Amino acid sequence: MELRALRLGDRAVLGEVYAVECAATRHARDGWVPLDESARVAAWQADTGWSHHLVGAVEDGALIGFAVGSTGHDTPDTCWVDACVLPRAQRRGVGTRLVRAAEQGSPAAVTRFVASAYLPTATATEELARRFAEPLGYARASTETVVELDLAAADLPARRPPDGVTVATYLDGVPDHLRAQVGVLKGLVDAEAPSGDLGWEPTPVSEEDYLDEIALWRRQGRTAIESVAVTADGAVAAWTCLVVGADPDRPAHVEGTLVLAQHRGAGLGRAVKVASLLAAREHGREHGGATRVRTSSDDQNVWMRAVNDELGFVPVESEVVLQRACAEPGEP
Repeated sequence: MELRALRLGDRAVLGEVYAVECAATRHARDGWVPLDESARVAAWQADTGWSHHLVGAVEDGALIGFAVGSTGHDTPDTCWVDACVLPRAQRRGVGTRLVRAAEQGSPAAVTRFVASAYLPTATATEELARRFAEPLGYARASTETVVELDLAAADLPARRPPDGVTVATYLDGVPDHLRAQVGVLKGLVDAEAPSGDLGWEPTPVSEEDYLDEIALWRRQGRTAIESVAVTADGAVAAWTCLVVGADPDRPAHVEGTLVLAQHRGAGLGRAVKVASLLAAREHGREHGGATRVRTSSDDQNVWMRAVNDELGFVPVESEVVLQRACAEPGEP
């Protein structure tokens, strides 16, 4: 077996990477439904503020595993690492070598590596962390519970927002005059929600990056459904976004939800979530596509967990987020 760099511009190679990712993920996650190949490749090749470095494990001329290190331009100190190995090649040290190669290929500014894994139960994620991640120097930073909602069966009564606040829903992007404010809220989601030991800082999303992300989803055949609560003076007080695909077997996913601190306690989070879910239900009736919605939140985020429970979301998976600090920048 040898490790080699993989080129993002090589469509045939990315097809092999896609096949490995599907086989490995289906083996680990019961009922997982992938994006179609062209949509997944579009995500790897898109210019949406992320740089990706891929490395592959090749044996007898065939790709048996790969790892990718991804760094965002707004978080240059953090490299996300993801590794996938064909089930038949697992437990041979291939994943360990791939993770190290992805770390070594990261930019010099990186000071920590972050990874996540989804498995059916919390017990399974704990075992993965103990057996695979901890020997590589990664420690558990956060645990999340993945929950799912059946849109057809869900009881989603809309609630009137407080006086002076309007809730509106938009498909494939909010109007020009709201983009800058929405970008601020998007950049606060990780920073203000509980996230264990990850310690995220606010990272406002520029209008250019916002439009690039919307454009990517459209190329993938997906629709962004965003709901915002706007005060009488035009300020965006709350925002949520979910992304719906054309495949009814693949759940839509919630990109994020945030209520600005000064507007919390008035039910705006629930109001925008319900508005987006109702729009997703209607979109599905008119255009087909997802009939279920998935989201997750840190297990310490009692507010969001309570809202999701009230709306009828039920647990389906567990996620663990792990991190490892570099001794010094540029020294994995």
